[in-house]
Amino acid sequence: MSGALLTPNEVAALADAPRTVVEKALEQKVFGAGRGAGGARRLLPLHAVVLATAVKSLGRRLSVNDKKVVARRLAALPPSALRTAEIEVAPAVILRLGMLAASAIERAERYAADRDAFIETIDGVQGGRPAIKGTRLTVGAIYGRLSSGGTIDTLMDDYPDIPRRAFEAAQLYGRTHPPVGRPVPTRRRM
Repeated sequence: MSGALLTPNEVAALADAPRTVVEKALEQKVFGAGRGAGGARRLLPLHAVVLATAVKSLGRRLSVNDKKVVARRLAALPPSALRTAEIEVAPAVILRLGMLAASAIERAERYAADRDAFIETIDGVQGGRPAIKGTRLTVGAIYGRLSSGGTIDTLMDDYPDIPRRAFEAAQLYGRTHPPVGRPVPTRRRM
């Protein structure tokens, strides 16, 4: 999964870290420039999940410079080496990042593969909203059902031709890609 690119929200969710951890790293230019062309949100590589996991676990013990060193060294590694990565940040201070972030790496690799395999956005289909490939079932509809108490098992009963992993990817995608625009008004009780 060498080409896995993730949004900052996806990185935070997969690292099980607060979004502010990733936003702060972007602000500090830990991953390089914080914005893409034209000010668009930057897509981050898989090793960003490893760094976010480490920062979350270690708290404020890593300086900005240490984070930059770790990010550069992680970026130089092939994705397959992330699971065993150990990086020396100071004499006799070695971060065993692979061990620390093993489950986050696994989640990120699986999610990125499933997101790319099952979710698509096509202009003119469902208003250009992300949907399960080959269907008109939008990620928003799936996420809405799951957020209101529905289960993946219920969705699988309703849509037996769609694999569980597609629903799992749609759930995380829906959580990390909130709809843009005006929020839907809620009804007030009088």
